[in-house]
Amino acid sequence: MQAGDVINGYTILEDFKVVGAGLSKWTFAERGGRQYFIKEFLSPTYPDDDAPGSEKTKSKKRARCAVFESHHRGMQAALAPLSAWGGNLIVTLDFFRWGAKYYKVTEKVDAEALDPSGIARLDLRLQLVLMKSVAHSLKILHDLRIVHGDLKPSNILVKRTELGYTSKLIDFDNAYIAGSPPPAGEIVGTINYYSPELLGYIQEAGVPAGQLGVASDVFALGLIYTEFLTGAPPPFDAATYHEPAVAVRSGETLRIPRTGIAPELADLIDSMLAADPISRPTIARVHATLMTVRATPDGPVTPAAPTRLRGKGLRGAPPAPAPAPGPAAAPPSRLVGKLISKITDRTGR
Repeated sequence: MQAGDVINGYTILEDFKVVGAGLSKWTFAERGGRQYFIKEFLSPTYPDDDAPGSEKTKSKKRARCAVFESHHRGMQAALAPLSAWGGNLIVTLDFFRWGAKYYKVTEKVDAEALDPSGIARLDLRLQLVLMKSVAHSLKILHDLRIVHGDLKPSNILVKRTELGYTSKLIDFDNAYIAGSPPPAGEIVGTINYYSPELLGYIQEAGVPAGQLGVASDVFALGLIYTEFLTGAPPPFDAATYHEPAVAVRSGETLRIPRTGIAPELADLIDSMLAADPISRPTIARVHATLMTVRATPDGPVTPAAPTRLRGKGLRGAPPAPAPAPGPAAAPPSRLVGKLISKITDRTGR
C-alpha cells in the first residue's frame, strides 16, 4: 500500500513506515474529512482459498487469525465506552481485515517531540501534569482489571495544551485481562520495561499466569516516572544484568536517585519498583499521592494533612489541584463486564 491507495474507505496519505522491531507498519489516512492513524499488522496473515500451502496449514493459520480477531475486537468493545475523541486514552476506532492483512485505526494525535530526557528538563509542575494524566488514564484501565501490557515512553504521547502539556496513552495491542495473559511465546513488548514477574513468566521461570496483573503496569510506570524526573532509568548493574527486570530478579533493589526529588515522590516511585507485585501501590494510590504533590518556586512540597481547629472546621493546606483533563472512568457496567468475559472466553485465556 502506498500514498493515494484506499483501504476500507481510508485514503492513505503517506507511505507506510516500519514500527520498532518490524512487527507492524503505520501511516496516516483520511476519511470523511478527518485524519487518522492507521496501523498494518505484518502478522498474522489470513490465507484465502488460493493461498499456497496445504489445507491443514491454512486451517491452522485461520484459527490463529480467529483468535487474533477475537482479542482485538473484544478489547476494542471493552475500551470504547471509556474514551471519546480528544480524550487521553487513544483507543481503537476501527479494526478490519483487508485482503490478507489486518489494520487498526485510531485518532491521530499531534504529539510533541519530547522523549524522557526532554521531559526531565521541564519544570516539575509540567512533569507532574504528565505523570498525573497518564496515571489517570491507566486507572481507567485498571478499574476494569485490564492490563496495558506494553507501557513504555513511546506509548505515552505528549500533547501541548493551552496550559502546558498532557499525555495520551496509546497502543493496547498487548492488553489483556489481569491474570489471563497470552501464552508466553506470544507476548510482544519492550524488555526494558518488563516487570520482574512478566520476565519470569516469559522465561518460564515458575511465574504462573495468575500472577500477571495490573501491578506489572505499575512497575513499568515506575521506570518511566524515573526517566521523566531524572532523564535516565534507575541505577543498577547494567553491565551485568542489562535490563532492570533482570536485575530485580537477581536480587537488586531499584531506587530513584534522591537528588532534587521530593522525598514523598521518591518514596512513591521506589514503592512502584518493588520486586514483589503485592508490595506495589495500586494505580489509584499512585494517582492520589501525585495529587498531593505541588511544585513551588523553592521545589516540590507535599501539603500537610489538614488539622481540625475547634469551631473552625478543617483547616490546613489548600486543596490539591484538579486532575489533568481526561476521560471520566466509566463504572464497570454489565455490558462491559460481558465484553470482558468474551475476550477471555473467545481467546481461551
